[in-house]
Amino acid sequence: MRRGPSAPVADGGHGPSALAPARARPDPFDPWRSSTGIDGYNREVFENEAGLLPELGIFGWLRFRQALVNALSPDRHPDEIEIHYMKRGHLRWWVRESAYDFSTGQVFVVLPGELHGSESGAIQPCEHYWLRLRLPAGNAALPLLTREQTREIIDGYRAITLRCFGVSPEVSEFFERLHEEHRAPAQMQSVLMGRAMLHALLITILRDHGTRCGRAVAKGFATWQVRRALEWLDAGYREPDLKIEEFAVRSGCSSTALRNRFKIETGYTPHEYVLHRRIEDARRELATTDRDITTIGYSLGFCSSQYFATVFRRHTGMPPSAYRIKHGGGGGTARRPGG
Repeated sequence: MRRGPSAPVADGGHGPSALAPARARPDPFDPWRSSTGIDGYNREVFENEAGLLPELGIFGWLRFRQALVNALSPDRHPDEIEIHYMKRGHLRWWVRESAYDFSTGQVFVVLPGELHGSESGAIQPCEHYWLRLRLPAGNAALPLLTREQTREIIDGYRAITLRCFGVSPEVSEFFERLHEEHRAPAQMQSVLMGRAMLHALLITILRDHGTRCGRAVAKGFATWQVRRALEWLDAGYREPDLKIEEFAVRSGCSSTALRNRFKIETGYTPHEYVLHRRIEDARRELATTDRDITTIGYSLGFCSSQYFATVFRRHTGMPPSAYRIKHGGGGGTARRPGG
């Protein structure tokens, strides 16, 4: 991990949204500190002196191969717009009283002052970028933009109707380029290029949002083959031997082509989508019933209780028994997001 004037804040106790408050002294039990240097947890966070652009409160990247438990606490940022981009993986987050599935190829937007967090407090295996754009005070402008241009961007984000939505591949490229400039020596060229990438990123997301809204009104996001595949998977996702090859043959396309199209339009592979549906049902049953955990796993199509527990923990950051206790299952009162 790079250090120096433009090095990331690697051990500052900050998660993707800086949800864990900074501490005056190191906390040996802080999951962000305890995971530093451990195989499977890679991240870079640029803020304060390590930041490249003053208009960014934070810029970060992470790639986790296993869940980091107790990583996020509910938080809000009164004067910043927070934007996340999922390069690969899936997270389940909430904002205010609503929960969202944040998947590959999507952005997730949190507006100033909105309370937000992770449903289980964990970050599941994924790779994603995030930033927080500081709003200028009063009627001031963002650097190298006019007041009118600044207001156009800020008003555009305040007016979004989709919290989480798919974006074009250029968004990933802009995040990657912005990351590269943060890693480079802090020179004027890096600042200028980084700011150009930031402006392109912000505008592209707004345009993609407008496009997605138009598609939603016109015909939905999916092609007919993907829509049919979704209907088929929704009807049979609890079956233990479900195979996408069977549906592909009936649809007159190759299983590889269908998988690729499914991934592009939904953010999931068919297998990931099936697991997602199963885990969603498991969450609900664990939080609202007293059914035996092994019975729940088998009823959802898992071949063993051990495999069910492994998949559930990978998706939520905790075993089924702990999830049930936390969310009041087995006769208790389930907790609401942020509660």
